[in-house]
Amino acid sequence: MNTTDNLIPRPSHVALLDGPAFTLAPTARITAADATAPVAEQLASLLRRGTGFELPIAEDTRPGDIALELMEAFDGGPEAYAISVTDDGVRLTASTAAGLFNGVQTLRQLFPASLEGTDPSAGTWTIPAVEIADAPRFAYRGLMLDVARSFFTVEEVKEQIDVMTQFKLNALHLHLTDDQAWRIEINDPGSAGNPSGLPYAQLTAIGGQGAVEVPTAVPARGRHGFYTQQDFRDIQAYAATKNVLVIPEIDLPGHVNAALAAIPQLNPDGQAKPMSTTAEVGWSTLTADLPATYEFVREVLNQLAAITVGPYLHIGGDEAHVTGHDDYVAMVQQFVRIGAETGKAVVGWNEFAAVELPEGAVIQYWHGDFEPTVRQAGNNGSQVIMSPAATTYLDQKYTSDSPIGLSWVEGGPFTWSEYYNWDPAQGGLQDHQILGVEGPLWTETVRTNQQAQWLLYPRAVSLAEVAWSGQEVRNAGDFRRRLGALGERLAMQGVVFQEAPDVEWSAKPEYPFAAATASSEKYGTIEV
Repeated sequence: MNTTDNLIPRPSHVALLDGPAFTLAPTARITAADATAPVAEQLASLLRRGTGFELPIAEDTRPGDIALELMEAFDGGPEAYAISVTDDGVRLTASTAAGLFNGVQTLRQLFPASLEGTDPSAGTWTIPAVEIADAPRFAYRGLMLDVARSFFTVEEVKEQIDVMTQFKLNALHLHLTDDQAWRIEINDPGSAGNPSGLPYAQLTAIGGQGAVEVPTAVPARGRHGFYTQQDFRDIQAYAATKNVLVIPEIDLPGHVNAALAAIPQLNPDGQAKPMSTTAEVGWSTLTADLPATYEFVREVLNQLAAITVGPYLHIGGDEAHVTGHDDYVAMVQQFVRIGAETGKAVVGWNEFAAVELPEGAVIQYWHGDFEPTVRQAGNNGSQVIMSPAATTYLDQKYTSDSPIGLSWVEGGPFTWSEYYNWDPAQGGLQDHQILGVEGPLWTETVRTNQQAQWLLYPRAVSLAEVAWSGQEVRNAGDFRRRLGALGERLAMQGVVFQEAPDVEWSAKPEYPFAAATASSEKYGTIEV
């Protein structure tokens, strides 16, 4: 079987060789030097589970082994890799551990899908003789998980990372705060650092208990909880082992009711707002002429930056509908300066392109007027994350009777193809101005990881190829075929995915959930 023809994302270069295939034997080893050992151990663990072989890690290479090497291969950037397969063995080379990790994901797909199971007798572990040279189109290839509307535990976030990384997605944006909840611990800085006496511990004591409530969701109310700062470090440490960068978001100056409910001093009248469970947007705001606003934002962003490993800090900026324009500009201008002073590159939704952005700032385009984003990219050198709602928002319904999801984006419902058939280089943007692509998953109607997976997949796979593969190697019909072949692999992993009716799936998922009473016959039930 020519498994090279089913690879997702489509590699830059694949050349089948005339020689015989490689078969992994029980005596095979994974060979790696010290610097490559962590990635080698991940590969070994994956192969051990599926094959039952011992696959020890060794330093010397002999026939029949899989060898991982760090070396300058070709000019494809830090995430490039090359794979050479002959009947004598497999050689995977890259200039960085990130490149090796990407190569491991491709090697995983070269093996039969039964590798994803736990039955060593399921087949012969053979892959075709092939030469692959591959590198990403964009450096940033992400998903966003809204943990504010409904909470996801540390382990659930790790499960999402496990699935997304096999498609070379490498960024996880966590939407940590919103009107309904505050999900990240902010410590009391002490009296010297807290002149206004703001009760930061209340952000999670009160805001951590919040969640959205939508009558059609099952259950109607989202889940509560929050991450301690150590939890956040734990998520990042795990993500780093899978070549994933975590980007935290504190949404400002709108989407802030949970903060207004926790800290009375953020309100002009000094009275705490009531907590809210509504899914409505655009009705809350910080106040531009309150000194406590800036004291609060500085402390929150400083603490978050201090525990964030990666270079980015997301400050939101979207849907501030009740914030006057002048107040919006005044506040966001200060917020981006505060963010930049932490040493992080400031990221914001495209509304924040209305202010003068600091060097290194990143604009995440999602909706509305594209001109300010293009202007900032052209004049100030700001890079852009492309998240246009109609081609990346993963919370949208597949069909009008979908059991979960939203339907506000024009042009829907949306299946895998709308997320595949577009080019991020649009509206005058060039590839060098685009940091990458991100698919957001808002969770107004999502309550479990299984429900999240159902909305994410297969559409996130479409986005993974859009972000990785060059426009010239992509073809929707070919992708549909490869997507169908992926079904068996996802099903064996236990990943819930939507069985798009125009795809011939090699296997179909289980549906251990329901998101609406009307769909319970098709989608089963969920225990509440």
